[in-house]
Amino acid sequence: MTAVTATRSTGDPDEVPDDPTPGPGSQATATADQEKARVGLLGVGLMGSAMAHRLLDQNITIVAWDRDPEHLRDLEGRGGKSVKAPAEVVSGATTVITMLPTAAIVLDVVEPLIADWPAGTVWLQMSSVGAAEADQLTQLAERHGITLVDAPVSGSTHPAAEGELTILASGPDSARAAVKPVFEALASRVLWVGEAGMGSRLKLATNHWMITSVAALAESMHLCQAMGLDQQQFIALLDGGPLGSPYALQKLDEMRRHQYPAGFPVRLALKDLELVREVEQSSRATMPLLDAVLERFATASEDLADQDLAAIYELDGPAAT
Repeated sequence: MTAVTATRSTGDPDEVPDDPTPGPGSQATATADQEKARVGLLGVGLMGSAMAHRLLDQNITIVAWDRDPEHLRDLEGRGGKSVKAPAEVVSGATTVITMLPTAAIVLDVVEPLIADWPAGTVWLQMSSVGAAEADQLTQLAERHGITLVDAPVSGSTHPAAEGELTILASGPDSARAAVKPVFEALASRVLWVGEAGMGSRLKLATNHWMITSVAALAESMHLCQAMGLDQQQFIALLDGGPLGSPYALQKLDEMRRHQYPAGFPVRLALKDLELVREVEQSSRATMPLLDAVLERFATASEDLADQDLAAIYELDGPAAT
């Protein structure tokens, strides 16, 4: 059974005490570590951009590349360095983060860099990929003697910008010191969950639950409407009660206002559901909920691909009376 180690954002592998606030000494050490770090970032989309700005806020040097140069403009304005080729990101970096849409794109970008990967530079793979894809990336790193930490995140763009992500880290203990400054800057919580690849597995299970939950919330809002019940009564019941959560209430508010700023867009939710389908097929597990939710998000992706996954609410609501 894989051990799960919860840590503070300081990276200490201890249980979090009742008061996890670090003292002045540890804060000074953290600041010094962060100022020494030079982070390369491959991928500056929604999450990559939010993470980059947070790292810059914490005095961490950033060198970034993206397939779309326009994504780098804001970063340059904040003091980050943009480059034209991925190889320029890797050169001189203490840690290289990949934050790209799919495992296939990660491979396309990283494989040409492998032969000249600097000794001692850690590959911090933070893209959301499937179980088999995470293993493929890990095996690529192992074949070339590269230390890889598989560390997707739980949380969207706002927590990333505030340094409030949860990082689902997996990989060798020897890499913890190298990634510590990045984790301290980005996360309020770090879970070390075993060997490389386990972080991506936990992320996939978490996203499956999250996406399915949002679809269920949308359907319950439709049910209220169909029964003539004020939807606010349903929201009020969840607010402050044992069945509610801040995330659920945020999604319900977006549905109520019909406004869906893309913290986690429909197209990425669909991608993750398709990764869950891969696990279902390879393991012969039975996941009947997956079929229904995947169909809904496939339909939503036709017109709502770049809106937040809460936009699933816009599908097939009851006719107005």
